[in-house]
Amino acid sequence: MISRILCNICSRRLTYRTCNILNRTLTNRPTAFTTQTMVRYYSKTPKTPDLIYIPHVFRWLKTKFQLKYLQKTWDPEFTEGAFIYGTSKAVCRITEIIHNNQPEELEDLMTLSARQKLKEVMKTRLTKTQKAIIKLKPEDIKILVPITVSFKSNKASQRDCTIAMRVLALKWIKAKTGPMRLVLVAVQTEFQREYKAKENSDWTISSFDILECVVLSTSPNY
Repeated sequence: MISRILCNICSRRLTYRTCNILNRTLTNRPTAFTTQTMVRYYSKTPKTPDLIYIPHVFRWLKTKFQLKYLQKTWDPEFTEGAFIYGTSKAVCRITEIIHNNQPEELEDLMTLSARQKLKEVMKTRLTKTQKAIIKLKPEDIKILVPITVSFKSNKASQRDCTIAMRVLALKWIKAKTGPMRLVLVAVQTEFQREYKAKENSDWTISSFDILECVVLSTSPNY
């Protein structure tokens, strides 16, 4: 069941080995946890299951070509590796803000429309339990890949680039009573940058959609 959820979230194929890992490790449906039972990592946290990303070839080639085009024609300093590293930090920072329930901290990180949407999600959709478990560290992220790249130009010599990223993270949490449980967090986010004749803006988050944030009813095998 959970392996099918992951495949749907990623909209990509997972290898046979990965699906076997998920079928062995991730069983049943998410269990109910109260906010009070959630605590942070402890020193002997086991390794989370491995996930292997295999993209659709033509979509992957198109995205790679667009990123190269961005580097050669719009932004010579752009590199995919540095961009992915920076986006991982940004995603973790947003989850930390959600966890701490500090929407005012989104001010310099997101566009106005993205801030308003996420604030509404924090206020009306996310439960206390989801806020308690959503905080990520870079090492929790298993899959972080660009899925689309779009370009927009206007007559005023302003050009915009938007890169959509798909994020899949797994981490263990320890309850005060009972065994550890695995947390799944899936996010789709977009990063936007304006390229002007004299000055370029920084990359800004223009969309942050939480696709999944659940505690799975599985415990590590010791």
